[in-house]
Amino acid sequence: MVAHPGDCYDVRVSRPHEDRERHTLVDHRRGGEAVRFASGSWVVIGVGRVKAERSDACVAAYETLVEKARTSNIHAGPVAIVVSHDRRRVVTMVGVRGHDGFRHLAAAWDDHHRFAQRRAIAESVSLGLYEVAASTGAADLDPSSHDAYDYEQLDRPVPKFVDVLAGLDALTEFRGATILHGDAGQTTVILSRFAHIAAFVAFRASRDATNALGLVDAPGTSSFPFHPTRTFDASPARSSLV
Repeated sequence: MVAHPGDCYDVRVSRPHEDRERHTLVDHRRGGEAVRFASGSWVVIGVGRVKAERSDACVAAYETLVEKARTSNIHAGPVAIVVSHDRRRVVTMVGVRGHDGFRHLAAAWDDHHRFAQRRAIAESVSLGLYEVAASTGAADLDPSSHDAYDYEQLDRPVPKFVDVLAGLDALTEFRGATILHGDAGQTTVILSRFAHIAAFVAFRASRDATNALGLVDAPGTSSFPFHPTRTFDASPARSSLV
C-alpha cells in the first residue's frame, strides 16, 4: 500500500505478545510526562475502533509500534495514546517531520501489520496527517490530570474557531485546546480540555461554538470524551525500556 499525505486508510494492529517474539523491548506501564503539540508541527493521528474489552491490548500494540518509530529513522516527536471513556476508541498521535515522516511511519506500520494479521486487535484504524493550526492555554495531554478531555473530528475546515476559543476565560472552566487541520485541508480535529465534562458540554452547546462547528450530532462530526493513557516525549528514553 502506498501512503499519500492526507490519506486515511485502514490498517491492522498486532498482538501484544508479539513484542517479545520480535525482540522489541517495550515499557507498557501507563502514564508519562505531559506532552503538547506545538503550533505548526505535524502529527499523524490514528483512530482505532475496538471492542471495549480489547482496548488495553490495543494500547499495548500501539506502544510497541511507537517504540519502533521512536528508535528508527522516523525520529518520532511527542506521542500520546488516548482512550475514549467508553473504551471503544484508541487514538494514537505521533509527532513527525512533515510529509516524509508520515510516509515512513505509514509504511513501517503497514509492513508490521501485514506481517501480523493472524489476529487483529482493532476493528479498523483511520490514519491521517495533520498540521497543528493553533494551540492555546494548557493544551497539554497529561495522563496524571483529572481534567476532562474531548476529541472532535469534523469533515470540514473551521478557520474561525480559534477566535471562539480566544473569548473563553477561567469562568468557563476552559483549560486549553489544540486545533489540527488535515493535510488535504478538508478535515479538522479539535482536542479540548476543560475542568469538568459538564463545562465542555455547556460550551459545545453555546451559540458561538454551534455557529463555528455546527451541532455535535451533525453529519460529518464525531465527538467523544477521552483521557490520555500513555505519553512519550520527543527523545527516545532507552533507560525506560524493560
